[in-house]
Amino acid sequence: MDHTEAVKLQAVEKYILGELAPPLRDEFEAHYFDCMECSLNLRSGVAFAVASRQYFAENVGREVVVPAPKPDWFAWLKPLVAIPVFAALLLLIGYQNFVTIPRLKQSSSGVAAVNPWFSLRASNVKGAAGDKFEIRPGQGLALFIDITARPSAEDSRFLLQLKDSSGEIIGSSSVTSAAARKPVLFSIAPGVREGDYQIVVLEQTAGETREASHLPFAIAFSAEVEQH
Repeated sequence: MDHTEAVKLQAVEKYILGELAPPLRDEFEAHYFDCMECSLNLRSGVAFAVASRQYFAENVGREVVVPAPKPDWFAWLKPLVAIPVFAALLLLIGYQNFVTIPRLKQSSSGVAAVNPWFSLRASNVKGAAGDKFEIRPGQGLALFIDITARPSAEDSRFLLQLKDSSGEIIGSSSVTSAAARKPVLFSIAPGVREGDYQIVVLEQTAGETREASHLPFAIAFSAEVEQH
């Protein structure tokens, strides 16, 4: 799935509402990790779903006091207008209560656990220590990465490897040289430990692999998470 297909399909909205069929959902999940625009739209949509859920939870049962209208010359006309309008409002409220809002609540509880996102794009100039990212224990995280190396060929691919302090590879992702012209989203699964890590960027061309760059960073646990 490319970005044009995702937009035509309204994949972000349907993903949040849980309306994507499993094959399309898998394709979209693979796509939004490489598409910053879809990733940001998904993050905004989830935030809206969570905020809506909280708003309706806080306002259920709250009474609204409406002042009595003052009599006017056209009072006889109001019942004729109010009846169809009231019926339309009942249909709208019913649709929200029984269709839209339950889906929104269900999706916000199921998709709202979006991992914190950080920018690793400036690590090239921060020395050996790199950035330090704070997450909650048990969380994963996502990193926006700038691949600054120029590809040696048009058909080159960049392999991103996540290594811990011992040098063990614990995650990887691959992007085309064309996709690497924009910031790349690298996802780290929940359960990662505190410590020092690095993203090693390898260029793969015609059966050969060379190291293009490496981006060091550290992960620490914190009760409060600040996005970067």
